[in-house]
Amino acid sequence: MARRSDHSREELQTLILDTAWTLVGQGGTETLSARKLASKIGYAAGTIYNHFDSMDDLILRVNGRTLDELFAVLNSPACNDPAHSPVQNMKKMAALYMEFAKTRAPYWLMLFNTALPPERTEITWYQEKIDLLFAPLETQLTSFFTAGQEKRKKMAARILWSSIHGLCFLEETDKLPLVSGKIGALDMANYLIESFVSGVVIVNKLKSGG
Repeated sequence: MARRSDHSREELQTLILDTAWTLVGQGGTETLSARKLASKIGYAAGTIYNHFDSMDDLILRVNGRTLDELFAVLNSPACNDPAHSPVQNMKKMAALYMEFAKTRAPYWLMLFNTALPPERTEITWYQEKIDLLFAPLETQLTSFFTAGQEKRKKMAARILWSSIHGLCFLEETDKLPLVSGKIGALDMANYLIESFVSGVVIVNKLKSGG
């Protein structure tokens, strides 16, 4: 077993987090326990709690990495191509989001299956990462809203994102055929984006008296 002096506090915290990330990737949330983690890093189980408040805290840190990876995908040039229309870019976002859910399934499922403990519902750093996920979509929706409609644009981004996430979740949990027949999740997402944007344009035009 390694000695406490083998690693600095920062090195050991990173080692724990890196090992937790690997374990989740290999077998999902159920593979992550303090005992198994401690065995992998060669320290006593109590060491985990010397560096993280609880296993819930460690899971949030792993989820934080997933949020960073997901933001990098949604904010990539492929999803924000100025040569493409906002609708085309949003369709690309949907496609890459679904690909992320499939190829990074253990992390994606843990991210959305993890409920924050009641005493941890206000975690600034975590909420900031979640809010950041909507930024690329808000950018693509900008041309459909006026300068005074920032609140409506933010709401629209969250509604559209949540709807696409719902389709993705149904697909990844093998429940989509129950409601879609033979229509694929991406086809449904593309239709959703087109219809949603058209609806936004019509509503905003009516509100402006156009």
